[in-house]
Amino acid sequence: MSEHQNDPFFGEEPSSSPQAQLTQAKKKRTVRFVLACILSLAALVAAFFTGVGASSLFYDDGLKSLLWFKDQIDKTYYQDISDEEFWNAAIQGVEDNALDIYSQYYTAEEFDRTVSENQGIMGGFGMAFFSGSNKIARVSIGSPVFYASKTADFPIETGLYLTGIGKSEGELVSTFTYESMAKELSSYGAGETVFLRFTTTPVASEAELSAAQSTVVSVTSAEYTESYVLYAADSKAWTYLEKEKVWQDVSEYVSLDEQVTGDLAVLRLVEFNGNAAQEFVYALQQFEKDAKQTLLLDLRNDGGGNLSILCNIAQYLMKDAPASNPVVLYAKYKSGMQINYGAGANLYSEYLSGKKVYIAANGNTASASEALMGAMIDYGTVSYSDIFLTDTQGKGFARTYGKGIMQTSYSNPSTGEAVKLTSAQIFWPNGNSIHGKGVTTDDGAVAVSAVSYGEYPDAELTEILNRITA
Repeated sequence: MSEHQNDPFFGEEPSSSPQAQLTQAKKKRTVRFVLACILSLAALVAAFFTGVGASSLFYDDGLKSLLWFKDQIDKTYYQDISDEEFWNAAIQGVEDNALDIYSQYYTAEEFDRTVSENQGIMGGFGMAFFSGSNKIARVSIGSPVFYASKTADFPIETGLYLTGIGKSEGELVSTFTYESMAKELSSYGAGETVFLRFTTTPVASEAELSAAQSTVVSVTSAEYTESYVLYAADSKAWTYLEKEKVWQDVSEYVSLDEQVTGDLAVLRLVEFNGNAAQEFVYALQQFEKDAKQTLLLDLRNDGGGNLSILCNIAQYLMKDAPASNPVVLYAKYKSGMQINYGAGANLYSEYLSGKKVYIAANGNTASASEALMGAMIDYGTVSYSDIFLTDTQGKGFARTYGKGIMQTSYSNPSTGEAVKLTSAQIFWPNGNSIHGKGVTTDDGAVAVSAVSYGEYPDAELTEILNRITA
């Protein structure tokens, strides 16, 4: 969870856009100025007061060693290493080797892009893939690929495989591996149209392709605003689409509506970012309108997000919490300071009074999602036995990711660059920390067998709904 930006989600099958994965694999870090500026300033201040010869008295041993090392490279190394290259390597070394996996340095361009993405403003086709795979982990609601489902033979969503890319339907290049897929996708820029072939099963050759169920759609890369809530009941699916600026029936774009009937409703929360808090309210209003008695909150593959959005959503889901300022979680900082983060009110009775709530989660359910589960458990909205966890090993044991720490982003106003650092450990209202453990079947949650964290069609969801109705 982050005070100012979203978390990537990690786990058995982490995902990101192919463009992002390819860039991370190939790029060298852009020049870092932070450390260089600090060291230069320290040297100038020391020289001003004491003379250059005595400036080393102001440095600690580690800084002396680093500057000595740089001096030796400048004097004796057989090739020229610029100051920028040296400080770049120094900062990257700290980032990669000393900090945890959630802490990160951003150039000004990277940070601007991250801020926009946290607001739901994206660019591209709108797909994320399971790590190292051409298998879709998520299609962003409201993205070009999302809208392309309308012309496809079946909805384009989690669990499908992207097996062909080309400038026309007759010029498709087969992309049976992640590497070939990422290479082809990265060759298309903003505003360009591409034809994409999706199959319902993985294929490794042209022979297998001919026997697979597939569909081809035309998609134009563009900027879009992602929606993070999808609701389904009475064989209809609803979401808020920024393009139309309305809460609307999107059954023609997804398959979730085909699975949800009877007295059940499913509310899928993808991330705690963008306009998710308001979208969540729209879904609860639809739930009230549909007069359903049972709600499944689907947090599978929800890796977290913004703390304030978490608190805004939690206020509707804490049954026995105090009427005002209920604690959603509290954080402990290095200084020993403890801060309670709360919701403005307990609004559970507005939409959920007398209703039954369940949760679906998996190993990619992390951070803010786990914190929300904690608040729901601690305030009596759900018990552990109301939580369904994805079991991909078939051993009856399953867990969520187990991220009980929080990140804060700090920007450098003079350069625009920023750093995201793990700043606190977080605890549920009752003091429980799930960091490194997660919510597990050992706690009493229910294991549901599944092949992976994302199959097409979603047989796991069907099994969960059957268990609830049974």
